[in-house]
Amino acid sequence: MTMDVTVIKQASGKDCDEIWKMINELAKYEKMESSVEIDAERLRTDLEKGKFDCLICKLKDDIIGFAIFVYTFDIEGGKKMYLEDLFVKEKYRRQGIGNKLWSALTNKCKEKGCSTMEFSVLNWNKNAIKFYLRHSCQDYTQAKDKLLFRFVTGNL
Repeated sequence: MTMDVTVIKQASGKDCDEIWKMINELAKYEKMESSVEIDAERLRTDLEKGKFDCLICKLKDDIIGFAIFVYTFDIEGGKKMYLEDLFVKEKYRRQGIGNKLWSALTNKCKEKGCSTMEFSVLNWNKNAIKFYLRHSCQDYTQAKDKLLFRFVTGNL
């Protein structure tokens, strides 16, 4: 665990510059740098308009992790949470920060009346897969024989 106290809190517009930097760190790690099309200002605008939600982990005045998510609905269980990304800066990993973010996320999921939380993980990201399996998550790909598809509005 980190020596200093970390705090999980709701992100605000003023946090978006640092969140955007971490999004780019994540994209680099995932070998997907070219896929980040938004900038910090768009992130701020969308957060402030409620298009997504975000929890951050702070250590003193530094944001060291985040979880971006939205609420959605399905006919199986009703309201659910979709986790877009959970990220902790590399030098703070393996110190319980991801566990703290995960706990805050699952509490928010319950508080908001969600039946489930869903997310995708790159199949080569073994550390992330192990993390989620340790937290009792199911590989839905195999459990439900579902595939993930994406439609890009620019294709219209």
